[in-house]
Amino acid sequence: MREYYEIINVVYIHDEKVYGTVEKLGAFASIVKYTKEGIEYEELLENSDFAIVDEIVFHHVEENNG
Repeated sequence: MREYYEIINVVYIHDEKVYGTVEKLGAFASIVKYTKEGIEYEELLENSDFAIVDEIVFHHVEENNG
């Protein structure tokens, strides 16, 4: 059995005035994915350009069959 957690950070991007999610969190900059006017963006943003507003945690359990 394998057990692990997946954490998704929901962010608010100040300049774009939209919500998005962090794909990869870095010490000073992060890759953030968001949608604006029907177009999906994935950009490298400085951490000061957004605020983490929520954190969603998924608990995964995988069983070994065999």
